[in-house]
Amino acid sequence: MKKKLIAAVLLIAANAVHAEGDYKPFVMFDFGQEKDHEHDSVARDYINANVTVGVKGPNKIEYSIKSGLSQSDDGSSQKISNNVELKIKKSYALTDWASPYVALRLGEKFKDNGNHFYHWAVDTGVKFKLMENLAFDTGLRYRDSISKTAFHKAEGQDEYSYQSLRYHGMLLLDLDKANTLGLRYTRSNADYYKEEREGWRVHYQHNY
Repeated sequence: MKKKLIAAVLLIAANAVHAEGDYKPFVMFDFGQEKDHEHDSVARDYINANVTVGVKGPNKIEYSIKSGLSQSDDGSSQKISNNVELKIKKSYALTDWASPYVALRLGEKFKDNGNHFYHWAVDTGVKFKLMENLAFDTGLRYRDSISKTAFHKAEGQDEYSYQSLRYHGMLLLDLDKANTLGLRYTRSNADYYKEEREGWRVHYQHNY
């Protein structure tokens, strides 16, 4: 499975560099900060940074690969994890001002203890055009691990699952036809208390 993910990374990266015609490559950088819900007895802060490379194809379908890291801090210790994620997204032109979408993801998370596990997710939402260069995106994401055993081993516990439901609202500002800035707020409800978070993320996307 790991070899397949690496192969997919190389394939999508190659497509992004050499894409022509109906395929338009893009690259996105994002940085975010999250915090555990206040009811948690230990409040952890998280810093996330990711790079996404992909192509926009015919019929409003996107193919992308995201790679990044996350650092958690509970006041006494810091831990770092890495994540690689493949994504296929399909958008629909419902009206001139509303574009619903659905996306499927497959990823692998690497913990600093050397363990790792695979996970999948489904996204759905709607992008609303507010002005010629301003849009609002809102939706939700359901995520879970593929193997609970691998997740429990990586987290060092066998009580909770990786299931979570995340809601988001995001403003998107087109600086021009090739460059976009985004600001997103998220809140997650999860079975595992460490995955119940809220946070903010900023991103920059360049379309070639």
